[in-house]
Amino acid sequence: MSEDQLTVIAEVTTVASLGVGIILMFLMVTFFFRKTKEVERRIATPGKYLDNMRIVWGNGPIGRWMRVSNVYVFFVFRNLPRIGPRIESRLGDENEPLPLSLKLWVIVPLTVYGVLMFLFFFSGWYLGAFD
Repeated sequence: MSEDQLTVIAEVTTVASLGVGIILMFLMVTFFFRKTKEVERRIATPGKYLDNMRIVWGNGPIGRWMRVSNVYVFFVFRNLPRIGPRIESRLGDENEPLPLSLKLWVIVPLTVYGVLMFLFFFSGWYLGAFD
């Protein structure tokens, strides 16, 4: 591949990843938030971090984004060796096992969003946007 072709690919990747990322973020705080609330309701036990942050962040766009991120952190960090169970006990409890489909409503969109933002910044770096 020539340098010109790589530049065009990087430009398309930058624009596409930013566009799809913004749309995905909008979907997570609007349409997908209903499922996130259901998951949060089941894992946010009284007195734990997720329960307190639900009140602190509220239901505005930024608050919804933070609540989605907190629920995502609960599922991702609890799988870390040694410190995972400690983090899980501080954030909340999964007293009743959640169906995998419900967990995926939180995990998949935010993971895809993270990959898209990585591609956006990596492509920008390749194009010299940070020089």
